[in-house]
Amino acid sequence: MKIFLVGGAVRDKILGIPVNDKDYLVVGSTPEEMVKLGYKPVGKDFPVFLHPKTKEEYALARTERKVGKGYHGFKFHTSPDVTLEQDLRRRDITINAIAEDEDGNIYDPFNGKDDIKNKIIRHVSDAFIEDPLRVLRVARFSALDSEFKIQEETLALMKKMVSSGELKSLSVERVVAEVSKGLGGRNPDIMIRHLCECGALNEVFPGLNPDPDLSGDFVNLGLALKETPNSVATESKIIMLLLVPYFGEHYLPETYKRWIKQQEYLLKYLKISSMYLKIFNNIKNEEVNLRNFLTLREEDKLDCLYRLDFFRRPNITSEILNIIPFFYKEFKVMSSPYECLNKFLSLFSSEISQLKSELDASKSGDEIKEFVYQERLSILKKISH
Repeated sequence: MKIFLVGGAVRDKILGIPVNDKDYLVVGSTPEEMVKLGYKPVGKDFPVFLHPKTKEEYALARTERKVGKGYHGFKFHTSPDVTLEQDLRRRDITINAIAEDEDGNIYDPFNGKDDIKNKIIRHVSDAFIEDPLRVLRVARFSALDSEFKIQEETLALMKKMVSSGELKSLSVERVVAEVSKGLGGRNPDIMIRHLCECGALNEVFPGLNPDPDLSGDFVNLGLALKETPNSVATESKIIMLLLVPYFGEHYLPETYKRWIKQQEYLLKYLKISSMYLKIFNNIKNEEVNLRNFLTLREEDKLDCLYRLDFFRRPNITSEILNIIPFFYKEFKVMSSPYECLNKFLSLFSSEISQLKSELDASKSGDEIKEFVYQERLSILKKISH
């Protein structure tokens, strides 16, 4: 029995970037031996075990064979006879097919270290085409470093996989997980560019980008996302991707109409949470009012805040004001008005928090609502002048 550190952890160590997750490969063992040593089995499709102390994942070496469509259409074989090289051969790209033993010795049968040095993303074998998830993974890994290039043959295989329609078999959870990792990575613009180039973005986000040649606005968003603070939620970045047709400069009117027709289905398909669905619709419906907020009549300002649910759920407005400025930076000629708006709403919130109203218990619900409305309106008028 021999244990190796494999995959992303070895790749990231060579790249000199922080290692977040460690995966281990066990060669020459059996499920029975692993359990006897105290490892806890967790794998359903193939034997994966948790270390009794560190709880890190240890998988038995395996081979795989395509027997059906999609990400789950594989039959796995594990045995003490499966070698390290056989296991590494089933992996997606060479930079992920490197192993390190317990003494620090590197095993690199597919020259992944050279590809890291030469900044090349290259598939390990022709079996690459069997797993549609690899299209998204390659696009994401290409963004590890701005100098990485996808090998032409690998890119051709990605386009072939997209045209086969197999990406439609991916679960939405896997799609969102891979895209979210890329949007939160070092170079999201590169990932987005490759997804557009091979036609994958429209396959996994149906209706969002039906014409791969119109990828400029999506790449611009990726450039903006490079500067998003860590406080911007992952789901916000997905929302930003979905809003590109609304803000983008190069989205043709006919393509925009198609996106409008498709967006309701897309939002349901992606299982956007109710909070972020509200954020998405509020941005679309209220962006013009928010952009011109400081010039609106006080009554219109207050009505806008009510529609945004500002008083009950201020976190929604806060997240909206986190998102919109990035579109102004990339897609708008004019300067963003949102810094001033943030200051205005912060002052308004402070004034409201100091308000101590004495309500007449005999008033009806509608009378109380009107009373609160008028008090809020008076504060708006006070700080607007």
